Amino acid sequence: MLNRNEVTIKRVEFDATHSWNGYCYQGKIALIVVIDYIINCIKGIEDISQYKIEFEYLEDFSIIKNTNYLQIHQVKSYGPESLSSYKDAVWLLLGKSVYEDYETVEKSYLHTADIINSASGIIDNPKSLKRVLTSYSKPSSSKSTTQKSPLELFEYIEERGLLDKAFKKFSLYRYADGKVFCSLLEVEYKVKEKIIEYYKFIGKEQDLREKGILTKYVECAYVNLVGTIDKHVNERHFNRQKDVEYFNKEINFSEIVKVLNEEYEKLPVEYYVFYLKDKVMGNFNRYYSQQKQIIQETYEFQADNQESIIECKKLESGLNKVLDLIKYTYTEFKDEEFLLFCHKINPHVRVDFTGDFISISELVNSNFLHYPWFQSLVDFHENIKSEDFLININNHHYLASTIVHPYPDLTSVQSTFYRQQMNATIEATISNIAVNILENKEIYKELYKIDNIITGNINKPLKDYVHKTTTFKEYNNENAHHHIMDIKNINLIDINECRIRGEKKHDKC
Repeated sequence: MLNRNEVTIKRVEFDATHSWNGYCYQGKIALIVVIDYIINCIKGIEDISQYKIEFEYLEDFSIIKNTNYLQIHQVKSYGPESLSSYKDAVWLLLGKSVYEDYETVEKSYLHTADIINSASGIIDNPKSLKRVLTSYSKPSSSKSTTQKSPLELFEYIEERGLLDKAFKKFSLYRYADGKVFCSLLEVEYKVKEKIIEYYKFIGKEQDLREKGILTKYVECAYVNLVGTIDKHVNERHFNRQKDVEYFNKEINFSEIVKVLNEEYEKLPVEYYVFYLKDKVMGNFNRYYSQQKQIIQETYEFQADNQESIIECKKLESGLNKVLDLIKYTYTEFKDEEFLLFCHKINPHVRVDFTGDFISISELVNSNFLHYPWFQSLVDFHENIKSEDFLININNHHYLASTIVHPYPDLTSVQSTFYRQQMNATIEATISNIAVNILENKEIYKELYKIDNIITGNINKPLKDYVHKTTTFKEYNNENAHHHIMDIKNINLIDINECRIRGEKKHDKC
């Protein structure tokens, strides 16, 4: 038995709240499982308030009834990997499912983002997994004085002859489409499918569909559910940092049902924060995966090209730095701070948060987040000044933005007439962007801190457009001295120009 009075005794639980990303893959997988469980509880006329979901303690997430663990779930977001990559995780899962302190555990599940491979073929059921897993060498040990290692739990099973019992409880989680894996790109869709299934089960889906608001309700419920998890884990994180002795580790199923049953006619600002956070993180996950795939292929096919390998290592370093920064925004930023952050990286976008999703979604446009914003942060990650996302180049502060005009480079265009037409169109677009920045009162104070705004393909000083703004025409008193353009001359600078400036360390920017 685990002696809870002895501090040095090793536990099988862990608390990794500090590393939790509330909008990550495992949080969404948990929602699929919980909504499914709720539907089955309602079918069985069970009291939902008896059930809770616990995050990042005994396992990635666990289902608890009253005080007893019923299910434990391990979640891995790897790409297509060999079972050997999952070996330690599986032994931890198996060991915990039969550990003497947790005899109430009925099921243990492994969730993966892709199919599991092995030399013997694809692993898609517990039987094949058991056959291959037991042919491997022993799992890893650890130097932890508080946590049971995979090797210790492996030995616990072996010494007590519990392997068959552990595998009777074990399953690869099977989703509604019949697959035993759920990709990073599919998980949002599958959560929303499960929400629709819930609405259908309680008799609400048809009414919402006939009113033409089913899509809105599903989107709102999804974002609020993800936000509920995010808020819960962030509170735990905060309490742990403050050394609060007690902190709630569970979310009662009743809270999940309350979110599902909410009437989403009018939305609070908090909802939009959840929505924007989810979109920013979802976009970065896609960008991160794409870049990691490029890195992997480079390592595989250009291993002898030293220059390419160096660039890959730099890219990896940048991706990890930016990931940490983005995590910081939703674990540490309050709602108003996150909204200001969204305004700041989109200084040319003016949004009314009492309006609709179409205008708000402009703050998280996938194309412009990927390029130039993510690209700028990754390229200049070594110059990023703390969590304010400002980039320091030659003692000048640069703000990475989503600004880019959508027109092609005209260098190779032969037609003079066409080139003139396009130049006029591009200039009009840049003019509109500049005027929107100058009239965007949401970011006036923020612009005091910067010298240049990084764009995808624009090189223009904002002062050239001051005469076009209504705001400046109305400034005829001392208040004019408080505006950013009266303090410094901000320029729009493209990524390539920034790279050149970074290389010219002794030149003035």
